[in-house]
This record gives sequence, structure tokens and C-alpha cells, in this order.
Amino acid sequence: MTPQQISQDVERGLELRSTIKANQAELKAIEKRLEQAGLKGVQIPLQEADREGRQFLARSPKLGLVVPVVFESDQIIASVQSGTELHRTMIYVVGDNLPQFFAASTKLDRVQKDGQMFRQAARAVLASEAPKFVSLCLQRDKAGIPKSRTVIGWENAKPMDHVIA
Repeated sequence: MTPQQISQDVERGLELRSTIKANQAELKAIEKRLEQAGLKGVQIPLQEADREGRQFLARSPKLGLVVPVVFESDQIIASVQSGTELHRTMIYVVGDNLPQFFAASTKLDRVQKDGQMFRQAARAVLASEAPKFVSLCLQRDKAGIPKSRTVIGWENAKPMDHVIA
């Protein structure tokens, strides 16, 4: 590679990085506006019947596409420290069933790989106590509010005529 080619690559690389950074900032702002529109708009159940959460279908008549704005259910904790107040409360609620949800190590790690499977297991094992246990296991912010996630499904865009609702 010649010094001139290296110089051109450096210049183009810096230009691309600058463009990418600007595009990422713009995309973040767009996603925030879509999230706000989804919170104010009509939400429908998720396509997967056994998943918890809702979605807003953001439409582009010009492109003839719909992009789902998914409001996922509250996030489940991945682990809990043994001996903490939360751990003791979990034992009080589910007793000997706790190992079906959290495996013991230096801390208790969630057994199910995701929140959907965790909720299904809770319903199967705990029946009427499941909602209480799931609520206990939610990730919470400093104010105690359950954490959830909003996902803009860019890769799940579908033609408008293939979407029901």
C-alpha cells in the first residue's frame, strides 16, 4: 500500500466514522419519537401469544411497511445474592421450589434463559403464587420502578398488507 493510499484510507475512514456517529445520533432520536408515539398510540398484543408485552405498529404508507415498536414485559433479575432480604423473601414465597428458578453458586443465578421461560415456569410450578413471585423477581431502578425495554423492530419490518391490526 502506498503512502497516498494509506492517506486516502485514513481520510475516508474518518469521514465514514463521522457520518456513522451522526447517523447513530439521528437514529436514536427517531427511535425515541417512535417510542413516544407508541406509548400514546394504540397498542396490540405481541404476535407470540405466550410472551408478555405489547406493541405499536408504526406505519409508513409511502414505503408500504410497518415496523413494530415492542414494549417488552418487565425484566427479570438474572441473579440474587444469597442471604439478602430479597433471597429470604423468595424462600418465604416459593419455599423448596426456589432451585427451579435460581441455581445456587456464590450467588443464585436464574435457571431459565429468558423472562418468557421464567414466567412460564412460575405459572407451571407456583400456579396462583406465580404473579407474586414474578413481581418479586423484577429488576427495579433506584426508585423501585420495574425496568422494561422498548425495542424498535427495524429488522422485522413487514409489508402493510401482511399485517393484521
